[in-house]
Amino acid sequence: MSLKTRMYIRRAERDDLDTVVEWMDAPDFRRFLYGDPARSPRRIREQIVAMLGRTAGHTLPNAIYLVIESPGHGPIGLLSLQNISWRNRSCSIDLYIGEPKLRGGMAAAVAYCQAIAYCFDELNLHRISAFIYSFNTASWRILERAGAVRELTLREHITRDGKLYDMYCYGMLRAEYEALRDEIDARFSDASLAAMIAGRKQAEASTEAPP
Repeated sequence: MSLKTRMYIRRAERDDLDTVVEWMDAPDFRRFLYGDPARSPRRIREQIVAMLGRTAGHTLPNAIYLVIESPGHGPIGLLSLQNISWRNRSCSIDLYIGEPKLRGGMAAAVAYCQAIAYCFDELNLHRISAFIYSFNTASWRILERAGAVRELTLREHITRDGKLYDMYCYGMLRAEYEALRDEIDARFSDASLAAMIAGRKQAEASTEAPP
């Protein structure tokens, strides 16, 4: 299921190092990172170098790092597929938009859609998971509109800005993804997963709007 967009995801390369380090050095970007965001620029660079290192060709990776790129803006974000279990056909998704003006908009929605399609259609996985902080409303709403289910809430799990926040765990099964894909194909001959999410968002906005 291809997306009708010029934005795409690609393998992260060493040439992306400076861009990713610049993103991760920004406080508003680190706020959304999983774990403790208080890391030195040197530690961040070391971590990114390790992330972008290639796995030996004869081994199956347990993590894949992808860059989200737009022809108009260049690299705009980072997508990581973590804890890949090829035996259980599962993984967890982390998606970060580096450009502040693009967060919470269609760029993030399209990136999530491409990530979901990649996991199920290309990697042939059975299940994907995502852990999202409760204050990251844009991200968990995108996942819910895509059909993911909130399966777990870790209460007061993370501290940001001197406050404690919950963390949500979302899950999506292959059958749920295929049902959504079949619905799109049946209803719209020239639609995409991103278009379906945008349509749902517009419908919800019109329903919530006062008369």
